[in-house]
Amino acid sequence: MKVDSKQYAQALYELTKNKPENEVFVVIKKYVTNLRQQGLLNKREDIIEKFKEIYNKENSIIEAKIFTGRELSKEIVDNIKNVLMKKYNAKKIETKVNVDKSLRGGIKIIVGEDIIDNSVLGRLQKLKQAIR
Repeated sequence: MKVDSKQYAQALYELTKNKPENEVFVVIKKYVTNLRQQGLLNKREDIIEKFKEIYNKENSIIEAKIFTGRELSKEIVDNIKNVLMKKYNAKKIETKVNVDKSLRGGIKIIVGEDIIDNSVLGRLQKLKQAIR
C-alpha cells in the first residue's frame, strides 16, 4: 500500500499532538530520520504543507490572503481578522497582506477555496457578467 503525503502529515500530527515543545523536537528529528531512511525527503515540503493544514483545522486556525491596491493599517487588518473570525468561527487568523497595484481600489480576500472579491475590478467583472 502506498502512503501519501497527507497520511504522513496526519501521522506526524498525531505523534506531536499535546506534547511539550522539547518532546516535539525529538519526535520531529526521529520522523525526519525515518523519512530519509525511506528515501522520502523529497516529499518533505508537501508533508509540511499538509501538516500545517491538519494543524490549522484541528486548532480552528484559518489563513487569509488579503490583496489590496495599497498598504493597510494595522487597525484595518485587525478589523478584517475580526470579521473573518466570526464568519469562519475561527480561534485565530493568520493573514498575509499583498499589495497589488493592479487593484485600483477595494479588497480581495482568499480563505482556503473561498474568494471574497470586493475589488473595483471584481465588481466591474460582476457588472459585465450581469449585463450579458
